[in-house]
Amino acid sequence: MTVLPYGTWPSPITPASLTAAQARLDDVAVDGADTYWLEGRPWEEGRTVLMRHAGAAGERVEVTLAPWNVRSRVHEYGGGAYAVQSGIVVFSHFGDGRLRRLDPGALEPVAITPEGEVRFGGLVLHGDWLYAVREDHRAGGEPVNELVRLDPHGDNADFGTVLATGSDFVSRPAVSPDGTRVAWVSWDHPNMPWDSTTLHEASLTGAGASDATVIAGGPGVSVSQPAYDPAGRLWFFSDETNWWTPWIVDAGRTRQVLGVEADLASPQWMLGMRDIAFIDDGRAVIRDGAHGLTLVDDTGALTPLGVPSTHTETICATGDRVALKRGLADRLPEVVSVETGTGDVTVLATSSPDVPDPGYVSRAEEVSWTNSAGLTAYGNFYPPVNAGHTGPDGDLPPLLVFVHGGPTSAALPSYQTGLQYWTTRGFAILDVNHGGSTGHGRDYRERLRGQWGVVDIDDCVTGAAAMAAQGRADSARLAIRGGSAGGYSTLRALTSGDVFAAGTSYFGISDLKVLLNDDHKFESRYTLGLVGPWPEAADVYADRSPINHVDEIHGELLLLHGADDMVVPLAQTQQMADAMRAAGRDVELVIYPGEGHGFRAATTIEDAMTRELAHYQRVFATG
Repeated sequence: MTVLPYGTWPSPITPASLTAAQARLDDVAVDGADTYWLEGRPWEEGRTVLMRHAGAAGERVEVTLAPWNVRSRVHEYGGGAYAVQSGIVVFSHFGDGRLRRLDPGALEPVAITPEGEVRFGGLVLHGDWLYAVREDHRAGGEPVNELVRLDPHGDNADFGTVLATGSDFVSRPAVSPDGTRVAWVSWDHPNMPWDSTTLHEASLTGAGASDATVIAGGPGVSVSQPAYDPAGRLWFFSDETNWWTPWIVDAGRTRQVLGVEADLASPQWMLGMRDIAFIDDGRAVIRDGAHGLTLVDDTGALTPLGVPSTHTETICATGDRVALKRGLADRLPEVVSVETGTGDVTVLATSSPDVPDPGYVSRAEEVSWTNSAGLTAYGNFYPPVNAGHTGPDGDLPPLLVFVHGGPTSAALPSYQTGLQYWTTRGFAILDVNHGGSTGHGRDYRERLRGQWGVVDIDDCVTGAAAMAAQGRADSARLAIRGGSAGGYSTLRALTSGDVFAAGTSYFGISDLKVLLNDDHKFESRYTLGLVGPWPEAADVYADRSPINHVDEIHGELLLLHGADDMVVPLAQTQQMADAMRAAGRDVELVIYPGEGHGFRAATTIEDAMTRELAHYQRVFATG
């Protein structure tokens, strides 16, 4: 072992390796023996490709060739950008938002919606119809979100037949096996889908939908992901008992299937998220409450599948086979197929063909600590790991506190190359699940209600202090970094305390008041629940806006933002940089043309990580 200062170790994970042949896997679907998924490619300027694994031949096929980019912009975050049935694919092209049909064996798709300011997501093919969430921008002002039905073989000149309207938002629909019923979730401002939502069901007719009824949900309850089992019974997730668990509508009665103290569903940031599917015998496939999968019948009886994972996403099933995306502790995510009868797992695709050397893998340790309010907070700790290097005796590593976006998201204990980039160089990491994060029940999520910029900051500060007190990190070399809401937490931490010596904000929020006017529809009222009503809480907005505390900033700041960001506009970061310079403070601001909310191009990702490393090495005097 070569002794070198922490933060300077040579690493096999270079900035270029973060994007070279590392695809983003998402939105798995099954169609008979075939499995489909989306593959985001940084080396193609972030283009998202639809891939297929042909079950019989075992071949991987690129379904959508360049220049087609399978992405939706409904809610800006998209989701459910494609659907497949009997080899027919319908997808949303990111370039113009139009839907296109690709027939089996065809290379060029056919447009099935006209040009216009209309977006589609949450696509479902069932029988002769295509169902979707339509987001209509044609009238100007706030777009209108509705549930529609389209003809996958028509021109859909009217952009589809409306099935459900009148609410601010609707979810991806579910259609009963016999095609006679449709279920969906709706919610209205100022709620987000993890706040208060309503589950509806209606009869499908030739003219549209009729006899809509409310099934579940309401004020203070989040319901999500309606799905029909093979017998035509409607299942869904509800947090009525504090935890997102499965419920069923059975013989006219709604009841909880499984009562466990675990969140078995994900927050519905995107329209394509699926945490439940059904095999032919009627049993549901869900998370097991930890990080694996289990089968559950309508009595709540469980049959664990024994599939190793740290996280599961987009679960789907056909016959006795399940397909999904899974995270792992020691390598990048995979798309896998699981035979439920035997538990056999077949890997269909990986984010990268390279398997990390175990000597350079830092595994997450789930940790907890007590915050300033005497409550327990959670996170994942990653120690520095490098097979060829160690730090000087008696020295402790610098600590990077990672803050996830949302803020209603979660830090997962899965392998991420972008995280190991730091640990292999001698940095320790605390990936924080501050109050407001998902995965710990509704009560934990609601700690952030009215307290954004307070609870999250305290959990980050006390978490860093706890790691230092335990001898896991150097208390004099603490930094904080995050994107979007995590970028806001970074700016807020540096302008409200002196714990962190450095910070990096990726497309973060500096002015909460401006965000109220600039934010897109999906999150345009989100801040009201996180901070307070407007204008009654105007003083609170001002006090918690980093832009108003530039003179109090502690530590060195790096600002990174995409020029085309529609979720957090560039002005949020630009004004922070301008204010700091006007106050005589040094700040580095980098703007990336063509990038939106979340960087996708290889050149951008490589440049951002290179700059961030240099930033910490300069501040900590380790470079």
